[in-house]
Amino acid sequence: MFLLDNLIRSVVELDKLKRLELKKLEDEKAKLGSFIREERKTIEKEYKEEAKKIYSERKNETDKIIEEAQIKAKADYENRLKDLEQSYKENKQKWVDDLYSYCIGLKE
Repeated sequence: MFLLDNLIRSVVELDKLKRLELKKLEDEKAKLGSFIREERKTIEKEYKEEAKKIYSERKNETDKIIEEAQIKAKADYENRLKDLEQSYKENKQKWVDDLYSYCIGLKE
């Protein structure tokens, strides 16, 4: 009987010990889930900040390219306008004379 009592006591002690170990593991598991959620939030925040930084840099580069293109287009427009005005000044009288001659020629 003594041997059986010792065996039962050992089984109960072992069961108690394993239940405590299981409880510790479950607590660690619960903490691990919380830790993972917090780390996910941190990583997500860092990712968003990095994405904003990259977006801002690209936007600045694009704005600069657009501004340079606008300046170049305006300069090109002004040069072409000057050429057109010069051509008009040089050929105005000839065009008027040609148009006048054409109109007179139609009446005859």
